[in-house]
Amino acid sequence: MKFAPLLINMLAAGLAVSSANGEPLRYLGTHPDRSTAVIELGPREVFVKPGTEIPAWGRIKEVTDQHLVVEQTLTDNQKQRMREQGALPYDSLEIHVPREDPERPRGYAPPLVTE
Repeated sequence: MKFAPLLINMLAAGLAVSSANGEPLRYLGTHPDRSTAVIELGPREVFVKPGTEIPAWGRIKEVTDQHLVVEQTLTDNQKQRMREQGALPYDSLEIHVPREDPERPRGYAPPLVTE
């Protein structure tokens, strides 16, 4: 499912991203040491790094200046529930959360160009 990260990026651009059962997640950028990221998880700011587990989101896989990569891995029970609902389960899913631009107000979306 190579299109999934692209789709998540498109949906997340400029907005807080929400997991099905988790709090909204916003990526605010890297800490000056570059190995740690600052996220907003619900109402609070949290420092995370690769390997950090975020409940209902997954494990931080990578931190870059442009985005945060979160990997969700399904358990066998979760895969079975998906099959029972008629969905095709996946082993893991990468979610790329774009860094919020501090120059843009929250919820800002650039105007559409219609030429």
